[in-house]
Amino acid sequence: MKKYMLFIIPVYLVYVFGYFYVVLPPLNWHAPEFWQFLIFTVGPILIITLIFSLTNQGMHAFDRLKGKFIKQTVHDATAKTSNWKTAAKLSAIALAIMIIFPFASSLISSKIFHAKEYANRIAVKDVKFKEIPEVDFKKTPIIDRDSSIRLGDKVMGNMSEWVSQFNVSDEYTQISYKDSVYRVTPLTYNGFIKYFKNKGNGIPAYITVDSTSGKTSLVKLKDLGLDGMKYVPSAMFNENLMRHLRFQHPTEIFGSPSFEIDEKGRPWYICSTYTYKGVGAKKSVTGAIFLDPITGESTKYDKGKIPTWADRIFPESLVINELDENGSLQGGYWNSVFGQNGVTLTSEGYNYLEKDGDIWLYSGITSANADESNLGFVLVNLRTHEAMKIATAGANETSAMKSAQSEVKNYGYESTFPLLINIKGNPVYLMSLKDNGLIKMYATVSAVDYQKVATVSSDEGLDALFKKTLNLLGTSSDNISAESMKTATIVVKSIEKLNVEGNTLYYIQAENNEIFKISFTTKYENQLVFLKPKDKLNITYVDTEGIKTIKEIK
Repeated sequence: MKKYMLFIIPVYLVYVFGYFYVVLPPLNWHAPEFWQFLIFTVGPILIITLIFSLTNQGMHAFDRLKGKFIKQTVHDATAKTSNWKTAAKLSAIALAIMIIFPFASSLISSKIFHAKEYANRIAVKDVKFKEIPEVDFKKTPIIDRDSSIRLGDKVMGNMSEWVSQFNVSDEYTQISYKDSVYRVTPLTYNGFIKYFKNKGNGIPAYITVDSTSGKTSLVKLKDLGLDGMKYVPSAMFNENLMRHLRFQHPTEIFGSPSFEIDEKGRPWYICSTYTYKGVGAKKSVTGAIFLDPITGESTKYDKGKIPTWADRIFPESLVINELDENGSLQGGYWNSVFGQNGVTLTSEGYNYLEKDGDIWLYSGITSANADESNLGFVLVNLRTHEAMKIATAGANETSAMKSAQSEVKNYGYESTFPLLINIKGNPVYLMSLKDNGLIKMYATVSAVDYQKVATVSSDEGLDALFKKTLNLLGTSSDNISAESMKTATIVVKSIEKLNVEGNTLYYIQAENNEIFKISFTTKYENQLVFLKPKDKLNITYVDTEGIKTIKEIK
């Protein structure tokens, strides 16, 4: 028996370590993967012990019958039978706990019994539409993910010395970077052999795609004074990113890492960490691990202390799930299934907005009946978890997409999922129209009335689309929402007059070098005709794409 044990124990330990090395389960009882790990590693030992115990109980019971006239034999057999009974009982109890406990815990902790708790795990604040800043096309991500992938593949195809050694990851994380919006994605090893050939220097570059202009760059790390990335998802063995993270943080529950860059261009992998209620129920973010793929060093941050340059801490799938439960479980679990009184859900997709230097997830809110209208819109900050709901009834995204496609149906273009923007206080859907994956046109559709559609060719650009949309919405220079009006006191530096088609325009340069424009009107004749440098004006104006038009002089 001892000979067998000397062989079995090392083999068993190799099996346990091998399972852990490949599957990488968190050593945390809240994680379902932990219980799966126990079932596949400890479970076989318990089953063998149980079978062996039951078998030996029978054997020793038979020995006791055979030796019933020999007192010592009966005593020994009885003692051995008792020992095997204890072993069998303990093995059965341990197996039952490993199998039953995770399921029971998950059921007891489920939304069936804790609907309100699930509904309130995201706090959604009701706000006015003005919380969405007026559109700035320099920060509006009009280039969607599919187009970004095409652009990334194209720029990589021009790097002949690398194209056979590396692939482009399909990650393309949406981030706020250098006062604009970008998608970023790393290169990956091109297979097992190429990994061993290049692992000494690591992954040498990543790709950035400007989501507003489509400008694409392959950023070489050596140009930033950095070494290559060695700890990445496409690496093997101990340099594999997830394995490296698991060995550094064996008890943490984390999901798929997100590739981002900081404001200096240094690459990072950000891996959100989680916990559950019971086993596998009510998943929630606890923080994030920031891993430097160049050095392999990592730092754990709690969710309230995340560096401000990071953008994606709360994954989109989790946020959408939280929003759906917030809208569906307020009246209890059974109401969400049967009566559905007051139940709301997110629309069939989502997009991103840049706001205050952060990336916000945007989605529509619709009723459980899934009709063609939205009850409003919701925005969630993917770094801070701040959530805002805007109650603005109108067409849903699918209806807007169909409306835009119908406007150019002779071309057969397909619409991207729309982005909600603010044009002079009006909620408007913005989208691209594509042909075989290439952007051919831009379109806007009023979120209030999806029959109002404006389109321009991609060559004309977004400025042309903006002007066309203003005319479509009836938002002229004399019909500006009060929310977009601004006031200022300026000191005149210089004045220029220009006659355009019989109308006299005054261009006023303030001492801070800002330029203001106003059409001549008898209402302000005295102020304009006799205006001179150093005069002070109290004005109300509107800023339209950098053109400051004076509406009133006080």
